[in-house]
Amino acid sequence: MSATLRARILETETPQSMIERASLYYLAVYEWERRIVGLAGLDLNEVRLLFVLPARRRAGVGRALIEHLKTMVPSTFFSDLFVYASVQSVEFYKSCGFVEKGPFDFENGELPTVFMTFLIIKI
Repeated sequence: MSATLRARILETETPQSMIERASLYYLAVYEWERRIVGLAGLDLNEVRLLFVLPARRRAGVGRALIEHLKTMVPSTFFSDLFVYASVQSVEFYKSCGFVEKGPFDFENGELPTVFMTFLIIKI
């Protein structure tokens, strides 16, 4: 995280506000042979975290975590799930049914991402 981003977060967040937001955060783990090999985080309807150990990549762990997160979005409030995907992960999210909506740069281009959505409820 760049010093600029860290400073901006510290200007707008307090320990109390971080605790309050954390109470809305959902974390899922994927276990294999009694070890955690993947993590996924959901903040209301935003995928905020997805990590799979390199040794377990391309084995369905990431897909299983994303499919689980799709079921955890409160559909009475949200019709879609979204993610700011790293450029390297766009194809993975497409294979999970997400649709590219366009590029989005955090930190003046230091962190290029692609905004992607998955429709949970057809309106």
